[in-house]
Amino acid sequence: MKIAAVICSLFLSLGAWAQAPAPKPLVTNGPIEVTSEDFEAFLLRVPEPDRPLIRASLERIGKAVELVYTSRTVAHDARRLGLDKDPRVQLRIRQLEEGYLAQLWSEHYRKTAKPPDLAIRAEEVYRLNKERFTEPERFTGTYIQISFQKWNRDLALKRAQEIRAKALAGADFSDLAREFTDDPNYAKNHARMDLVAARDIEKPIADAVLALKAAGEITHPVETRGAFHLVRLERKVPARLRPFAEVKDDIIEDERSKFVGLAADQRIGELKNTPLTKVHEQNIASLFVDIDRETLERLKRQATPPTAAQ
Repeated sequence: MKIAAVICSLFLSLGAWAQAPAPKPLVTNGPIEVTSEDFEAFLLRVPEPDRPLIRASLERIGKAVELVYTSRTVAHDARRLGLDKDPRVQLRIRQLEEGYLAQLWSEHYRKTAKPPDLAIRAEEVYRLNKERFTEPERFTGTYIQISFQKWNRDLALKRAQEIRAKALAGADFSDLAREFTDDPNYAKNHARMDLVAARDIEKPIADAVLALKAAGEITHPVETRGAFHLVRLERKVPARLRPFAEVKDDIIEDERSKFVGLAADQRIGELKNTPLTKVHEQNIASLFVDIDRETLERLKRQATPPTAAQ
């Protein structure tokens, strides 16, 4: 009975294999061929969430196929020239293969790792790091900037004081901002500061705004390195500690990532450090070539930044 089941399963598997569509040729040039399977393999270099964007664009598909075809064509000619025969080149090709397999191993390990229940750990992290989960005090308002590039400091201060006086006399602050601000980003932000935290802006401005007590109050001219600023407060949102239920999933995911990372490092250490492992320190030391300081600094300046392929 068991043998019959195995044979049946085998025939089903062979049937599925036989029905699998053959790769479609995309570009051919004599012995050089790029197929639909090459395209699928190319997509492995693209983050999985972004792959539908490639498939949904004929232009991107064409570029991918062109890249694979170009590399294959040039590699074919490199083999014709015997460039692949150098033992060091063969080792470098092996290293590139090993690097990609190591990446696949890491991704596989992270997907299949099974950390313990981290709910209790998440509660502990939340309890011991309340500041991490506290939203800072924020404010909303309108601002006017008087730039030192357009006015010298004394004129900029006088202008800021005059604008503030007009606002206190009843002029609409938004209208004043539209007329007088020197902010080059006015067309985009319309002088608005929406739910801004102190950490998001220059400290003198943040200190002045957070010192205001009520909606409608306007700061005195606040000086920074590049300008004087006026800010009219509309509202403040007090700091708040986000409840545990709101951040629990994020904490667990963060702790899971840490656990898996440490577990992966530990497993790599186990694979690397076995009773058969021997580091030939003298042979490693023999690779060292001393360079005088002047030459070393020159070479550092000329060095090309490493790429992912290197």
